[in-house]
Amino acid sequence: MNPAIQGTFTVMHVSTAADFDNFVYGAYVIINNPASVTINGTTFAPQNEWDGQVIPLLIDGATTTPDANIMLLGNPIAPQTEVKTGLISGTTTTFQNNTGIVETYQYVDIKTGNPIRS
Repeated sequence: MNPAIQGTFTVMHVSTAADFDNFVYGAYVIINNPASVTINGTTFAPQNEWDGQVIPLLIDGATTTPDANIMLLGNPIAPQTEVKTGLISGTTTTFQNNTGIVETYQYVDIKTGNPIRS
């Protein structure tokens, strides 16, 4: 969910110092009215009226060109969203003359946010 919908941001980063591995950015602010910027793969010339306005948009770090004239607003990525869930391994095992695959699954406990393996 885009945090701009809620209007809550805990960090402001100039896009040249953005950390897309640890933060999700849900809005941007144009500062100093640059000639052109590239956000989410689209290059455009911001209007003078946009200078200083918060523009809600989920920012894709792979397709946004860093620019000192773009301030990104966002929040840290929750650690539990980085935990792999579902089937994480399957190994062939022999037990009492029977051969089979032992599968390990991992889930996230929704109360604690900690991973659980079965």
